[in-house]
Amino acid sequence: MIQMISNVVVKPLPLRKPGEIYSLVEVDGIGCNEKLKGGYLEAAFSYNDDYILLFVSQNGDAWEEILSIYLLDLKSNKIVDRARIGGGAYAWLSACCLRDIKILSDNTISFEFMSLKDSDGWLLELFNKPIKTFPFALRYLPYISRPISSERYFLIKKNKISLK
Repeated sequence: MIQMISNVVVKPLPLRKPGEIYSLVEVDGIGCNEKLKGGYLEAAFSYNDDYILLFVSQNGDAWEEILSIYLLDLKSNKIVDRARIGGGAYAWLSACCLRDIKILSDNTISFEFMSLKDSDGWLLELFNKPIKTFPFALRYLPYISRPISSERYFLIKKNKISLK
């Protein structure tokens, strides 16, 4: 079950290079073992009391070019899955902020960010346990980037159903 939470804090680290913002995340004052790319927490959700889903942008302004999504496993205190929307050659398409984020079911969230033509944003579906995937599955490659992995804890797909 997905629930919005407010006990998460993102703490930006000193800049290493201009434009590169990294942060540490704390849940109830306990720090995660890994750094996040981005400095502004847009939204945080608990999933089945085992995971924290984080939506992180660079600085939270209306002209964001990158939205990073992280899934933190609370038992191992590490990030188990991640995705990034925007950036690169498609940055000019993404001049917008995260908006209309909604919990649709026990395992699905909808949101808008760099929305595509003929869609109503994105759907993010979380899995109870990781699913096996082809490591080089490049669906939505121009818009979504993910590290190479043979398992996924969540899937992001274009939302073709209007939620308004």
